[in-house]
Amino acid sequence: MEFQNHYKLIKINKDAFIQTKKRRKKPLYLKIFKYIINSLGLILLFIARKYYIKSLLGCNGGEGKCVVNNNLKYIIDDIYYCTNSVIYFLLFLFLIQAQLCSKYQIIIFLLIIFELIYIDHGDNFLHHGILNLSALFILLTIGEIIIIIFILIINYIKKKKYLKLFIFSFSIILSSFLFFFKHIENYYCKDWAKGLNGTYINNDESLYSCSIDIPKNKCLIDIISPFLDFSKIFRIKCEKREQKEKILLKKISNFQNKKEIKRIGFPISIGDKDEIKGKAAPYSYTLLAFTKNNLINLDEYEKKNITNKTKPEVIVDFSENEYGKLNINLNFNEALSKKRLELSKNSSSNNILFLFMDNLSRVHFYRQFKKTSKFLKQFFSYKGFSINSSETFHGFEFLKYHKFDGATLDNAIPMFSGVYYNPKNTMISIVKELKKLGYVTCNSQDVCHKELMGIRDLENYTYIEFDHEYASPNCDPNIYTVGYGFFGGENGILRKCLYGKENIEYTFEYSKQFWLLYKNNKRFLRIVNTYAHEYSGEKAKYSDEATFHFLYDLFLSNQLKNTTIFIAGDHGFALMGAYKLMNPKDWEIENVMPIFIILIPDLKNKSYEEQYSEIYQNQQTLITPFDIYYTIRDIIYGKRYKDNLLNEQKNEGESLFKYINTKERNCSKYLNMKCCKCINIK
Repeated sequence: MEFQNHYKLIKINKDAFIQTKKRRKKPLYLKIFKYIINSLGLILLFIARKYYIKSLLGCNGGEGKCVVNNNLKYIIDDIYYCTNSVIYFLLFLFLIQAQLCSKYQIIIFLLIIFELIYIDHGDNFLHHGILNLSALFILLTIGEIIIIIFILIINYIKKKKYLKLFIFSFSIILSSFLFFFKHIENYYCKDWAKGLNGTYINNDESLYSCSIDIPKNKCLIDIISPFLDFSKIFRIKCEKREQKEKILLKKISNFQNKKEIKRIGFPISIGDKDEIKGKAAPYSYTLLAFTKNNLINLDEYEKKNITNKTKPEVIVDFSENEYGKLNINLNFNEALSKKRLELSKNSSSNNILFLFMDNLSRVHFYRQFKKTSKFLKQFFSYKGFSINSSETFHGFEFLKYHKFDGATLDNAIPMFSGVYYNPKNTMISIVKELKKLGYVTCNSQDVCHKELMGIRDLENYTYIEFDHEYASPNCDPNIYTVGYGFFGGENGILRKCLYGKENIEYTFEYSKQFWLLYKNNKRFLRIVNTYAHEYSGEKAKYSDEATFHFLYDLFLSNQLKNTTIFIAGDHGFALMGAYKLMNPKDWEIENVMPIFIILIPDLKNKSYEEQYSEIYQNQQTLITPFDIYYTIRDIIYGKRYKDNLLNEQKNEGESLFKYINTKERNCSKYLNMKCCKCINIK
């Protein structure tokens, strides 16, 4: 009897289970919805795969060729495709974790990831490779963490029945943020058009044919920049020494007894010939290899016969400091000094000090060089400014100074050779003329290049060797790595620390020694600062202190007498980075408008109006690198600055000491100005 009752109970429970299962059977529309979501997951996966494969196209012809030919468009396109790929992958992962999509599709996801790793054979910056894969996995990881946190929050809110409160609070916070963001935009754009001289860009159409489209409420750079100072975020301090400084330089050398070496000298990277046609020198772009092969063991070298001309000027000494100390002792060439004095004895031309600021706009110069800007601002008064009362200088800033199309080559060639950049043009540097007129010349820079640009592909470019050059120490492996590294290397976003100092400090130290040693000569000194030539736009500020002290100390000690000072950039912020991806209006305009300032010493017994009325009027005129070239020629030749040009092609440049009719200046006047920001072209 009990067995029968037990059997009936089981049968009843079984029937009840079957009935419950039938009742729980999902409606048809839910099944259709699930099929749609699963199909959507697969679609997202294959769209993500397609975008990533498109991001591998890169630029044909190799890294150097792509950069020289300004094919950076490929980089932006590839980043766009890679970013889209990440977004679609994250949408798929969200469907999986929200349990809307079948978890078995993860297998397909993993297979696609393995496929992408297999087919990505990029080997450099423009062919991506590791760059793309790193971006893919880092962004996927960050996105996955956000998804997990979001789902946990939603589940908690649903469980506690706080969903309405959450939506309300989120709306209030978002509205407040948008209001605050808009307010900051308007605030930061307020003085965008204001120069150091206190005047604003003048867009009066009755006076000027070039009016600048001034951003009013889209100045994102000031808002975003504090978040991109990675040196500050990572607490990078150059005074904090690392053992690698001692090891790396010895490691790349060809010395046999590397551990025992106490002092290492860098080679003097000056060629044997005055003029070298085609390539700047056998090591023009391969200065790194030249430096590695010619490092000097000072202990052995001093046993030999050392002449003043060949002994190393830059030495890293490990004998007193285990991390190394870099010492500079420039070789004074007495014979050269006497020879150039004889050539210049009848000349009344000024010395020229040229600070070349790579990748730096006018407005970004104010942001990054706060101390230097504050110092320079004193020179823009009507009476000028004098630190020690020995000589007064007047400052002029050209608010509509424009780059030509492209990057450094497109602007540096016109600036120092006076012709458009074109491999078919004859391009001879103005340094040749400076030498013939008795100037002693020096190029001091913070980058591992023979020149301030890569010039290996210019068949008709004739590079003229400077008399003194600071270049090879920038190839030290502590600050230089081959390629376009994001964190390390010359284009990295972190400070360039070398043996306990900012690398730029050594550049200025060498420059200062040159300036003082040849104080009896006419001097042309070009200092190249590439700290702004990186991806964050925030590293340049770490060269501000050294720039200020260099100028201030020379002014204070009266070493800049009869010297015209140029501070000029080739273009604004043009490297790949957050601003280039967002393309805000302020960045778009600043990219085209570099910094350009001139400081001019007073001429005795002449009034301000006699000397500077014309150059004062040119400050609101459209100015190009050609005008810088002819202004340099005006300093060294006077009124004959357009006679006997070295290069065949003439152009539309003028000396800035001569009044330029602003009505004749607009973008259509120039062959290579394809990115002009003048909005009123007549």
